[in-house]
Amino acid sequence: MTNTHDASGRAVDDFLAEAEEIVEKLNTDLVTLSDCADSGECDPDLLNAIFRGSHSLKGLAGMFGFTEIQSLSHNLENLLDSLRLGKIPLTPETMNVLFDSMELLSGIIRSIGSGEDHSAAIEDAVSRLNACASAREAQEVSPLRELGMPEKVLSSLTEYEEHRLLENVKKRRNIFSIHASFSLMSFDQDLGEISDTLKKEGEVVSTLPSASTSPESFIDFDILFGTDLDEEGLTALLDRDGLTIIHYGSAAQPEERSALPVAAPASPPPSSPLPSVPVLATPATMPAGIDDQLTAKSMSRTVRVDIGKLDELMNIVGELVLSHSTIADITTRMRLAGFSSLAIELGKAAKGLDRKLTELQKGVMEIRMIPVGQLFEKMSRIVRKVSREQGKKVDLKLFGADTELDKLIIEDISDPMVHIIRNAIDHGLETPEERIAAGKPERGTIRLSSYQKGNHVVIEVADDGRGFNIEKVKQKALEKGLIKTLEGVSDRDALDFIFLPGFSTADKVSELSGRGVGMDVVKSNIAAVSGMVDIESEFGKGSRIIITLPITLAIIKALLVLTADRTYAIPITSVLETIIVEEREILTVERKEVYQLRETTLPLVRLERFFKVKRETPPPGSFYVVVVGVAEKRLGIIVDDLVGQQDIVIKSLGDMFKGYKGISGAADLGDQRTILVMDVGGIIGEALRSGG
Repeated sequence: MTNTHDASGRAVDDFLAEAEEIVEKLNTDLVTLSDCADSGECDPDLLNAIFRGSHSLKGLAGMFGFTEIQSLSHNLENLLDSLRLGKIPLTPETMNVLFDSMELLSGIIRSIGSGEDHSAAIEDAVSRLNACASAREAQEVSPLRELGMPEKVLSSLTEYEEHRLLENVKKRRNIFSIHASFSLMSFDQDLGEISDTLKKEGEVVSTLPSASTSPESFIDFDILFGTDLDEEGLTALLDRDGLTIIHYGSAAQPEERSALPVAAPASPPPSSPLPSVPVLATPATMPAGIDDQLTAKSMSRTVRVDIGKLDELMNIVGELVLSHSTIADITTRMRLAGFSSLAIELGKAAKGLDRKLTELQKGVMEIRMIPVGQLFEKMSRIVRKVSREQGKKVDLKLFGADTELDKLIIEDISDPMVHIIRNAIDHGLETPEERIAAGKPERGTIRLSSYQKGNHVVIEVADDGRGFNIEKVKQKALEKGLIKTLEGVSDRDALDFIFLPGFSTADKVSELSGRGVGMDVVKSNIAAVSGMVDIESEFGKGSRIIITLPITLAIIKALLVLTADRTYAIPITSVLETIIVEEREILTVERKEVYQLRETTLPLVRLERFFKVKRETPPPGSFYVVVVGVAEKRLGIIVDDLVGQQDIVIKSLGDMFKGYKGISGAADLGDQRTILVMDVGGIIGEALRSGG
């Protein structure tokens, strides 16, 4: 990678954080712009925002010495400038070039430091950008002169403002000039209110300062405005004193200009005194230094924090939680040893510490939480890109984007979500011709929704495509030897085959999917964050993939259980209830152990058998069953005894233990012991498939 950049790692991190934020916003705005282009109505403010974002990225890259990013951003900025000035039309081909350039920018930023050479790709992108920018429309004679607008006003407009005025005239909108006079004390707020009101019914083309009859107390502006409203409608819309409206008409309907005084003259008559105001608040009499203090203060109350620092802070909180558990244990032992007065004092201190630790833990957790909408925005770009590649028309609908999840969990499920979305478009949705033939709308729909369910967050990806052919899935399973017979295989069981390695029903391989890999990796990646994935499908009508995730994996409350003289931790968020069961109450149905719990049959799994633990002592006559559940699935885990509840900090076991099913990590207890933390979703999936 040919960069002149030689800054410190800290500077690179700062650049990456800022650049990623800008590119994320640009990508989101491009998707919105593409939708506008399809409808033929583009918001000029949106195009301006994309232009400014590209300009900011160019400046940032130049400051840090990333010449490749700077060059590509510069050429992107040139094309966007031509678009916003109306020099070239916004065509589907231009949108494709913008999307491809932005994707290349994202790739370059992600690969900083890898040594990857992007020069050929950048040269191609720059060539395409310049080709689009040079495809100018034939210039036509401007109809602005027909409006009868004073030459002074026309000459004061910028090139962009003149273009926007021309666009309003082309749309046969009425062009008005609104003269407004405001007090020096509140002109910024008053002008903002009028502008916001006008933008609801048209476009504010320009806001120009104007001469005032009382410059010591008032400031005047001329607002150039394009709208479909007539004079009467505009007067009713503003409903404000101190305004004068001049109607310049439109190119389609030239007419005599008419001055419409809306209310009283802008300047107050000499007999009416101005309202009294504090002297210190007047800009002319403001003490020296005050203005500097005001402008030096940041408007933002947020700071960017590296997630690694939050992890470190969370680990410290976790160690404090363990220390508190040790203190509480010492308090109990002191009371048993006869030091009751000291034990009481220590117990009070321990309770106070527990309260503060809970508050600290909650605060750190809240900092780590981000809205799922950030993930959804990335998926909207994937939908746009893949649908273009596949020649399919897709509407993406988002619900519950404000639902919050741990930042690290969102990062870990990003790739599985991309694969699910790709599959939905590639295999799920039909072509426009197939949809019309099937009596469906030409445009397919993908729904991304999320909502909180207890201590879990559920993310659903639904499409209205062709759905899974369950019979075809069963036949494939039979061919691959996954089942010996189709007898007794339910549709629910058949859909679970899709998550097995190498399983695919695709008749042909595409560049996106269908190679027989993917859904097993999707399930593994989601299971790695203690989540579960499920499929619902109706042939010909569509499919729904349901992902159930814990809100966080940092510090959790766990139920400690004992089996075969070993202690394990079960996340309390997955525990529904615990019951005592006698051996004789356990039934066997189709070689699977079950228990009749009220009106339902509860599948059982013996923890010692699941983990293949050798028992040194005989099993007890009666034992505990911990009833756990994730999403709609339920399972009873048989253990010898319940130890109690405790806050634990889950630590990763590393890649060496990655293949072990049913374990999400390890945790240290206050008495220096290390125990395994169970992955309830993984255990449920394995046990229900194998029969425990």
